[in-house]
Amino acid sequence: MQAYPKLVSVTPMDNYRLLLSYANKEKRLYDFKPNLDHPFFRTLANEDLFRKVAAVDGELEWVTGQDFCPHTLYSDSEPLQN
Repeated sequence: MQAYPKLVSVTPMDNYRLLLSYANKEKRLYDFKPNLDHPFFRTLANEDLFRKVAAVDGELEWVTGQDFCPHTLYSDSEPLQN
């Protein structure tokens, strides 16, 4: 399995996007919107709840109990220029 850098922080953005910051100083943008159709994530369609996200031990967690695979998050996100 490929090694990924550790997620250190997340900033919720408009239109259900997440700005991800990694331990290697890399920044990436992830569009979470397509995931809102999945029953596990439907409550996050409430934007106030979606914005209550945190990076915890290298993973994403919401106050509502959902989490998200850090490997998928990294591999499916777009790198940003520093």
